[in-house]
Amino acid sequence: MHSNLHSSDTTAERGEQLQMLFKQSMRRLAASVSVITCAADDQWHGLTATAVTSLCAEPASIVTCINASSSVLPALNASRHFYVNLLRSEHVAISNSFGGRLKGSERFTEGRWALGEEGVPYLEDAQANLFCQVEHTIAYGTHIVVIGRVKDVRFTEQVAPLIYQNGLYVGTTPLACSL
Repeated sequence: MHSNLHSSDTTAERGEQLQMLFKQSMRRLAASVSVITCAADDQWHGLTATAVTSLCAEPASIVTCINASSSVLPALNASRHFYVNLLRSEHVAISNSFGGRLKGSERFTEGRWALGEEGVPYLEDAQANLFCQVEHTIAYGTHIVVIGRVKDVRFTEQVAPLIYQNGLYVGTTPLACSL
């Protein structure tokens, strides 16, 4: 274990180095890949996210972090409803489409989408879908932290998540010692 921060560096240099080292460290944090979707003014919006986690079971809620410059935020703030679509290992193309390969509603040409009660699209063959209502948002640094109250869920029995680690998509394999 080592750090490349040196006490002789200027404050600006230390800040830049810390940011770079932090990003490199976070690449080692494996995360499930999700697509966050919402709708406003009869238009669908969505983005790929790895910063999604459960907050608590009572009330059922999740936390997701979205870059403050995301084009999805105005629609999310207007509708106050969003869905978290947990991707399966075979959804790499969907993740790439929502991660920037495609723009706007063109992203929804990849995958099979259905409409939920609030008119928000959800991925029919996702590993799981969490139907959420925005409970609270917090601006922090470059991101908006969104707390969502889970109103309903759908999931499949098969557990085969799409995982992102060190800039690559990876799968999961159960370890023999976990039995």
